[in-house]
Amino acid sequence: MARLLLYAIAERRSTRCPPDELLNVVDAANYLGIRPWTLRHWVSDGKIEIVKYGNGIVRIRRSVLDRFVASCTIKARTGNGSTSNRSKESRLLEGAGVGRGEESLAR
Repeated sequence: MARLLLYAIAERRSTRCPPDELLNVVDAANYLGIRPWTLRHWVSDGKIEIVKYGNGIVRIRRSVLDRFVASCTIKARTGNGSTSNRSKESRLLEGAGVGRGEESLAR
């Protein structure tokens, strides 16, 4: 998801819009490449800061959206070659607490 969001932001930045431009929910959702309803949920959950006017009009700063995407970005793990020697099953079960000496239930 983060990769898609970063791609969408990079594409929109090419238009050279000011970072503190105020966007409505639909435009902000388009900027992120998500549905407006998802953005409304994120606003409701307090994940994204908003500017709210007296009549309930909500605007979101472009810089807030950029910061949100940056905070959600996860660096890719660099492999040291040790993962290529293991089977796909052992890599999947590693996080499930099944050790190498234990027999897997997956067959």
